[in-house]
Amino acid sequence: MKALENAPFPEIAGRVSALYNEEEDALLLGMLGQEYVIRHDGIYLRGQKAPDTHAAVLLDYLFSAGNALAQFPWRSFGDFSGKPSPEFRKKVELPLTPYVQGIISRANTILPLVDAKPDRSIISSDMAITVRALPKVYLHVELSQDAQEFPAETWVLFSHNANEFLSLSGLQGIGELLKDRLLSLARIY
Repeated sequence: MKALENAPFPEIAGRVSALYNEEEDALLLGMLGQEYVIRHDGIYLRGQKAPDTHAAVLLDYLFSAGNALAQFPWRSFGDFSGKPSPEFRKKVELPLTPYVQGIISRANTILPLVDAKPDRSIISSDMAITVRALPKVYLHVELSQDAQEFPAETWVLFSHNANEFLSLSGLQGIGELLKDRLLSLARIY
């Protein structure tokens, strides 16, 4: 949080597509359908200090070198790390797989709450969604239900230049936050 103390909020706001509140000298930034207030003393969600995992991703995004979103072609986590990532698969994609049916059946309720919309599948899955994770970082999620020949499956892809806005740990973090949000909403709705 030390980085926030003297951060030039007006300059950061324009680059990362956040709203700058001049009166409060604060930023308003959406992440996965939730609004965060970023002040020089910390990051807040619904009036409370944001969880450390959320703050880490937001700080990574705010102080990145990225400028413009390049959404296509979608890229896997392994494309950014240069090798397959069993950790990303284990912590993000596999935990979502048992909930594919519920997410698909309640998509009209769940998707708006994570700033997502149905999209065209690029692999002929049962449902594809595009999530505006951060203003300049999008995620593409492919969901396949259990079928006779194939088990249920989930894949999470990133906008083409997501690595310009988030480090590898930030990409892992935003994937895990998406998983947590989707699982929480699937259980509630």
